[in-house]
Amino acid sequence: MGLKQVRLVGTSTLGPKGQVVIPAEIREKMSIEPGDKLIALYIEDKQAVGFVTEKHAQEIVNKLGDRVSALQNLLVNRRKED
Repeated sequence: MGLKQVRLVGTSTLGPKGQVVIPAEIREKMSIEPGDKLIALYIEDKQAVGFVTEKHAQEIVNKLGDRVSALQNLLVNRRKED
């Protein structure tokens, strides 16, 4: 993720129970509503937190699985050629 893709869209205050309100602009851009499941990501070297929707995370996992399957097929075919 390049810095060109990151911009300030608001501030949030951490509540006593550790809850954070996501600014409305972000909720609208992500099409999230109350009750939606979000996956929290911690970016250690930046000491930053990000969120992805559960649906988007599943799409990423599915794409990764497809690529792993394609790589496995490629390796199997190369072994057959050797």
